[in-house]
Amino acid sequence: MRKKLLLVYNPVSGSGGIVASLGEVVSIFTEAGYDVTVHPTSEQGDGMRFISNCADSFDLVCTCGGDGMLHELICGIKDHDVKCGFIPTGTVNDFATSMQLPKKIPDAAKMIVEDNFRQIDAGEINGVRFAYIAAFGVFTEVSYSTSHTLKSALGSFAYFLEGLKRFDPKYFIEKSAHLEITCEDQTYEGDFSFGMAGNTLSVGGSKLAVPIGASMDDGLLDFMFVKTPTSIADYDGIRKALSDENNDKILRFRAEKISIRSDIPLDWDLDGEFGGSYEKADFSVCKHSVMIAAPSEEQ
Repeated sequence: MRKKLLLVYNPVSGSGGIVASLGEVVSIFTEAGYDVTVHPTSEQGDGMRFISNCADSFDLVCTCGGDGMLHELICGIKDHDVKCGFIPTGTVNDFATSMQLPKKIPDAAKMIVEDNFRQIDAGEINGVRFAYIAAFGVFTEVSYSTSHTLKSALGSFAYFLEGLKRFDPKYFIEKSAHLEITCEDQTYEGDFSFGMAGNTLSVGGSKLAVPIGASMDDGLLDFMFVKTPTSIADYDGIRKALSDENNDKILRFRAEKISIRSDIPLDWDLDGEFGGSYEKADFSVCKHSVMIAAPSEEQ
Protein backbone atom coordinates (compact mmCIF):
# COMPACT_ATOMS: atom_id res chain seq x y z
CA MET A 1 0.00 0.00 0.00
CA ARG A 2 1.31 3.45 -0.92
CA LYS A 3 1.96 5.93 1.86
CA LYS A 4 0.40 9.38 2.07
CA LEU A 5 2.34 12.65 2.25
CA LEU A 6 1.04 16.16 2.86
CA LEU A 7 3.07 19.06 1.44
CA VAL A 8 2.12 22.52 2.70
CA TYR A 9 4.09 25.39 1.20
CA ASN A 10 4.32 29.17 1.27
CA PRO A 11 4.32 30.33 -2.38
CA VAL A 12 5.90 33.72 -1.56
CA SER A 13 8.67 32.55 0.77
CA GLY A 14 12.16 33.69 -0.19
CA SER A 15 12.27 34.16 -3.96
CA GLY A 16 9.25 31.89 -4.51
CA GLY A 17 11.50 29.09 -5.75
CA ILE A 18 9.15 26.36 -4.58
CA VAL A 19 6.62 27.32 -7.28
CA ALA A 20 9.14 26.59 -10.03
CA SER A 21 10.36 23.42 -8.28
CA LEU A 22 7.00 22.07 -7.18
CA GLY A 23 6.69 19.54 -10.01
CA GLU A 24 10.15 18.14 -9.31
CA VAL A 25 9.49 17.92 -5.58
CA VAL A 26 6.19 16.09 -6.08
CA SER A 27 7.92 13.70 -8.50
CA ILE A 28 10.62 12.93 -5.92
CA PHE A 29 7.98 12.14 -3.29
CA THR A 30 5.86 10.11 -5.73
CA GLU A 31 8.80 8.01 -6.92
CA ALA A 32 9.59 7.26 -3.28
CA GLY A 33 6.18 5.63 -2.85
CA TYR A 34 4.01 8.48 -1.59
CA ASP A 35 0.64 9.74 -2.79
CA VAL A 36 1.06 13.50 -2.40
CA THR A 37 -1.50 16.10 -1.32
CA VAL A 38 -0.39 19.69 -1.93
CA HIS A 39 -1.71 22.73 -0.06
CA PRO A 40 -0.40 26.27 -0.81
CA THR A 41 -1.00 28.66 2.08
CA SER A 42 -3.10 31.79 1.59
CA GLU A 43 -2.38 33.65 4.82
CA GLN A 44 -0.47 33.41 8.08
CA GLY A 45 -1.78 30.53 10.18
CA ASP A 46 -3.44 28.77 7.25
CA GLY A 47 -0.83 26.01 7.13
CA MET A 48 -1.00 25.38 10.87
CA ARG A 49 -4.78 25.05 10.80
CA PHE A 50 -4.74 22.76 7.76
CA ILE A 51 -2.07 20.50 9.28
CA SER A 52 -3.81 20.39 12.66
CA ASN A 53 -7.09 19.35 11.05
CA CYS A 54 -5.80 16.50 8.90
CA ALA A 55 -2.31 15.41 10.06
CA ASP A 56 -3.62 12.05 11.25
CA SER A 57 -4.58 11.15 7.69
CA PHE A 58 -0.95 11.20 6.52
CA ASP A 59 2.19 9.17 7.10
CA LEU A 60 4.43 12.20 6.58
CA VAL A 61 3.70 15.93 6.85
CA CYS A 62 6.09 18.37 5.17
CA THR A 63 6.20 22.13 4.86
CA CYS A 64 8.20 24.34 2.54
CA GLY A 65 9.02 27.96 3.30
CA GLY A 66 10.88 30.07 5.81
CA ASP A 67 11.11 29.79 9.58
CA GLY A 68 7.49 31.00 9.84
CA MET A 69 6.35 27.99 7.82
CA LEU A 70 8.40 25.77 10.09
CA HIS A 71 6.59 27.32 13.05
CA GLU A 72 3.24 26.40 11.50
CA LEU A 73 4.44 22.83 11.01
CA ILE A 74 5.57 22.40 14.61
CA CYS A 75 2.36 23.96 15.97
CA GLY A 76 0.18 22.03 13.53
CA ILE A 77 1.50 18.61 14.54
CA LYS A 78 1.43 19.41 18.26
CA ASP A 79 -1.35 16.95 19.10
CA HIS A 80 -0.47 14.39 16.42
CA ASP A 81 2.00 11.52 16.36
CA VAL A 82 3.31 11.98 12.82
CA LYS A 83 6.70 12.23 11.14
CA CYS A 84 7.53 15.50 9.45
CA GLY A 85 9.92 17.15 7.03
CA PHE A 86 10.96 20.70 6.20
CA ILE A 87 12.19 22.20 2.92
CA PRO A 88 13.78 25.61 3.61
CA THR A 89 13.18 28.43 1.12
CA GLY A 90 13.32 31.48 3.39
CA THR A 91 16.05 34.10 3.66
CA VAL A 92 17.82 33.24 6.93
CA ASN A 93 16.57 29.78 7.95
CA ASP A 94 18.20 29.39 11.35
CA PHE A 95 16.53 26.03 11.86
CA ALA A 96 17.82 24.67 8.55
CA THR A 97 21.31 25.83 9.45
CA SER A 98 21.10 24.17 12.86
CA MET A 99 19.84 20.89 11.39
CA GLN A 100 22.24 21.08 8.42
CA LEU A 101 19.35 20.67 6.00
CA PRO A 102 20.12 20.97 2.28
CA LYS A 103 19.50 24.50 1.01
CA LYS A 104 18.53 23.43 -2.52
CA ILE A 105 14.86 22.49 -2.79
CA PRO A 106 15.26 19.18 -4.70
CA ASP A 107 18.08 18.07 -2.39
CA ALA A 108 15.96 18.76 0.67
CA ALA A 109 13.09 16.73 -0.82
CA LYS A 110 15.43 13.81 -1.57
CA MET A 111 16.73 13.93 2.00
CA ILE A 112 13.19 13.72 3.38
CA VAL A 113 12.43 10.45 1.54
CA GLU A 114 15.68 8.82 2.72
CA ASP A 115 13.70 7.83 5.81
CA ASN A 116 16.26 9.18 8.27
CA PHE A 117 14.51 10.93 11.16
CA ARG A 118 15.73 12.67 14.29
CA GLN A 119 13.81 13.35 17.48
CA ILE A 120 14.32 16.94 18.61
CA ASP A 121 12.86 19.16 21.29
CA ALA A 122 10.43 22.04 20.91
CA GLY A 123 9.55 24.83 23.30
CA GLU A 124 6.34 26.25 24.69
CA ILE A 125 5.42 29.67 26.02
CA ASN A 126 2.09 29.77 27.87
CA GLY A 127 1.11 26.59 26.06
CA VAL A 128 1.95 27.94 22.58
CA ARG A 129 4.60 25.86 20.84
CA PHE A 130 7.63 27.24 19.02
CA ALA A 131 10.18 25.42 16.91
CA TYR A 132 13.47 27.04 17.77
CA ILE A 133 13.25 30.52 19.33
CA ALA A 134 11.07 32.85 21.37
CA ALA A 135 12.36 36.36 22.01
CA PHE A 136 11.35 39.83 23.16
CA GLY A 137 12.94 43.27 23.12
CA VAL A 138 15.38 45.09 20.86
CA PHE A 139 15.32 44.09 17.20
CA THR A 140 12.98 41.12 17.75
CA GLU A 141 10.16 42.68 15.71
CA VAL A 142 12.57 43.25 12.81
CA SER A 143 12.02 39.74 11.48
CA TYR A 144 8.29 40.19 11.06
CA SER A 145 8.26 43.94 10.20
CA THR A 146 10.86 43.75 7.43
CA SER A 147 9.12 43.50 4.06
CA HIS A 148 9.20 40.18 2.19
CA THR A 149 10.52 42.06 -0.86
CA LEU A 150 13.48 43.39 1.10
CA LYS A 151 14.13 39.99 2.66
CA SER A 152 14.13 38.34 -0.77
CA ALA A 153 16.54 40.88 -2.22
CA LEU A 154 19.02 41.09 0.63
CA GLY A 155 18.60 37.94 2.65
CA SER A 156 19.88 38.15 6.23
CA PHE A 157 21.45 41.55 5.48
CA ALA A 158 17.90 42.96 5.48
CA TYR A 159 17.67 42.30 9.22
CA PHE A 160 21.04 43.92 9.76
CA LEU A 161 20.06 47.07 7.83
CA GLU A 162 16.79 47.38 9.68
CA GLY A 163 18.51 46.80 13.01
CA LEU A 164 21.09 49.54 12.40
CA LYS A 165 18.31 52.10 11.96
CA ARG A 166 17.18 51.33 15.48
CA PHE A 167 20.54 51.24 17.22
CA ASP A 168 19.77 54.20 19.45
CA PRO A 169 20.06 54.44 23.25
CA LYS A 170 16.44 55.55 23.47
CA TYR A 171 15.36 52.42 21.63
CA PHE A 172 17.02 50.18 24.22
CA ILE A 173 15.28 52.06 27.02
CA GLU A 174 11.92 51.93 25.24
CA LYS A 175 12.25 48.16 24.80
CA SER A 176 13.40 47.61 28.37
CA ALA A 177 11.29 45.86 30.98
CA HIS A 178 11.72 45.04 34.64
CA LEU A 179 11.67 41.27 34.96
CA GLU A 180 11.47 38.68 37.69
CA ILE A 181 12.86 35.44 36.27
CA THR A 182 12.30 32.26 38.29
CA CYS A 183 14.22 29.09 37.45
CA GLU A 184 13.89 26.16 39.87
CA ASP A 185 14.86 27.61 43.28
CA GLN A 186 16.59 30.75 41.94
CA THR A 187 15.09 34.14 41.10
CA TYR A 188 16.76 36.87 39.04
CA GLU A 189 15.42 40.43 39.01
CA GLY A 190 16.43 43.46 36.94
CA ASP A 191 15.92 45.57 33.82
CA PHE A 192 16.45 43.78 30.51
CA SER A 193 16.33 45.01 26.90
CA PHE A 194 16.34 41.59 25.25
CA GLY A 195 15.52 38.03 26.20
CA MET A 196 15.28 34.74 24.38
CA ALA A 197 14.53 31.08 24.87
CA GLY A 198 16.16 28.95 22.20
CA ASN A 199 16.51 25.43 20.94
CA THR A 200 18.84 26.26 18.08
CA LEU A 201 22.47 26.50 16.97
CA SER A 202 21.94 29.72 14.99
CA VAL A 203 20.13 33.01 15.69
CA GLY A 204 19.68 35.50 12.86
CA GLY A 205 22.32 33.68 10.84
CA SER A 206 24.87 33.99 13.67
CA LYS A 207 26.17 31.68 16.42
CA LEU A 208 27.03 34.54 18.80
CA ALA A 209 23.81 34.25 20.79
CA VAL A 210 24.09 30.46 21.08
CA PRO A 211 25.81 29.03 24.18
CA ILE A 212 28.73 26.65 23.83
CA GLY A 213 27.54 23.07 23.82
CA ALA A 214 23.97 23.88 22.80
CA SER A 215 21.94 20.93 21.57
CA MET A 216 18.52 20.52 19.97
CA ASP A 217 17.68 17.25 21.71
CA ASP A 218 19.03 17.55 25.26
CA GLY A 219 15.67 18.27 26.93
CA LEU A 220 16.71 21.81 27.84
CA LEU A 221 16.00 25.29 26.51
CA ASP A 222 18.83 27.83 26.32
CA PHE A 223 17.95 31.20 27.86
CA MET A 224 19.72 34.53 27.40
CA PHE A 225 18.75 37.92 28.84
CA VAL A 226 20.61 41.16 28.03
CA LYS A 227 20.65 43.76 30.79
CA THR A 228 19.54 47.25 29.83
CA PRO A 229 22.61 49.42 29.08
CA THR A 230 22.99 52.41 31.41
CA SER A 231 25.93 54.13 29.68
CA ILE A 232 27.50 54.48 26.24
CA ALA A 233 30.27 52.13 27.31
CA ASP A 234 27.70 49.44 28.01
CA TYR A 235 26.90 49.06 24.29
CA ASP A 236 30.39 47.89 23.44
CA GLY A 237 30.35 45.71 26.52
CA ILE A 238 27.16 43.99 25.39
CA ARG A 239 28.64 43.22 21.98
CA LYS A 240 31.69 41.68 23.62
CA ALA A 241 29.50 39.83 26.09
CA LEU A 242 27.88 37.84 23.27
CA SER A 243 31.12 35.91 22.89
CA ASP A 244 31.90 35.78 26.60
CA GLU A 245 29.55 33.55 28.58
CA ASN A 246 30.91 34.82 31.90
CA ASN A 247 30.13 38.50 31.25
CA ASP A 248 27.83 40.04 33.87
CA LYS A 249 25.95 42.12 31.28
CA ILE A 250 24.23 39.01 29.98
CA LEU A 251 22.37 36.38 31.99
CA ARG A 252 22.55 32.87 30.50
CA PHE A 253 21.36 29.50 31.71
CA ARG A 254 19.72 26.24 30.60
CA ALA A 255 16.56 24.82 32.06
CA GLU A 256 13.53 22.62 31.40
CA LYS A 257 11.19 25.40 32.45
CA ILE A 258 11.20 28.97 33.78
CA SER A 259 8.67 31.67 34.63
CA ILE A 260 8.99 35.34 33.71
CA ARG A 261 7.01 38.17 35.28
CA SER A 262 7.20 41.61 33.67
CA ASP A 263 6.08 45.09 34.73
CA ILE A 264 4.70 45.66 31.21
CA PRO A 265 3.25 43.39 28.50
CA LEU A 266 6.08 41.96 26.38
CA ASP A 267 5.66 41.32 22.66
CA TRP A 268 7.14 37.91 21.89
CA ASP A 269 8.56 36.82 18.55
CA LEU A 270 8.08 33.09 17.93
CA ASP A 271 10.20 31.69 15.10
CA GLY A 272 10.21 35.04 13.29
CA GLU A 273 6.50 35.80 13.64
CA PHE A 274 4.53 37.80 16.21
CA GLY A 275 3.59 35.37 18.97
CA GLY A 276 1.53 37.38 21.43
CA SER A 277 1.92 39.89 24.25
CA TYR A 278 2.27 38.70 27.86
CA GLU A 279 3.06 40.07 31.30
CA LYS A 280 3.48 36.49 32.54
CA ALA A 281 5.37 33.97 30.44
CA ASP A 282 5.81 30.36 31.50
CA PHE A 283 8.31 28.38 29.42
CA SER A 284 8.75 24.63 29.18
CA VAL A 285 10.59 22.24 26.92
CA CYS A 286 8.76 19.53 24.97
CA LYS A 287 11.43 16.86 24.98
CA HIS A 288 11.78 14.76 21.81
CA SER A 289 8.33 15.93 20.68
CA VAL A 290 9.24 16.39 17.00
CA MET A 291 10.25 13.53 14.68
CA ILE A 292 11.74 15.32 11.70
CA ALA A 293 13.68 14.26 8.60
CA ALA A 294 17.39 15.03 8.92
CA PRO A 295 20.60 14.28 7.01
CA SER A 296 22.22 10.98 7.89
CA GLU A 297 25.42 11.14 9.92
CA GLU A 298 27.38 9.91 6.91
CA GLN A 299 26.43 12.96 4.84
